[in-house]
Amino acid sequence: MTTPTAGEIERAVERAWEQLEAGDPGEVAGPLRGLLARGVADPGDRADLHHLIGMACEDLGDRDGMATAWLETLRLDRQGEQARALSADEFERVVGDALDELPPAVLDHLRNVPLIADERPSAEMVADGVDPRILGLFHGVPMPDESTLGPGATGTIHLFARNIEAVSDDEAELREQIRVTVLHETAHYFGFDEEALRRLGLD
Repeated sequence: MTTPTAGEIERAVERAWEQLEAGDPGEVAGPLRGLLARGVADPGDRADLHHLIGMACEDLGDRDGMATAWLETLRLDRQGEQARALSADEFERVVGDALDELPPAVLDHLRNVPLIADERPSAEMVADGVDPRILGLFHGVPMPDESTLGPGATGTIHLFARNIEAVSDDEAELREQIRVTVLHETAHYFGFDEEALRRLGLD
């Protein structure tokens, strides 16, 4: 059994994305698992394949398969980590700049919503169904629902620095992606869904 070539892996990844976007996840996992069984050498390629398998399993409602694939993605992504493009302090400064764009009334509502900058989602989050490559996450009760759930209802905004860096080609793009992610997750707190965020250019 020969090791898959870079071309084979690239074509398989492109095909898997096409199938997922077409709403046809059933044919994704088998071919990708076949490639992995042949001994994909590069950890980054293996991580990409496991990530796609996890996405297909999610679409199919296979939570165990999703968690298994995504935990392996998380492990491999951590294994391939390089030095951070921005220090933790500089990352937080860019986050602060993004928050400064928001009107004072909005910031007032956010006072009780912690904003946490993590490296990546934790293994516990991933096992619970969070995509290991997600850029940000609002976890909790959206503001429109707080009044119905009583005092003290709130949530947390997570930003995942390594994942944001992974989708950014240079520092300027990285800073803009941090900004967009902050605004995206803040909008989730205020009750906006993904379709509304796309209309606002925050997807």
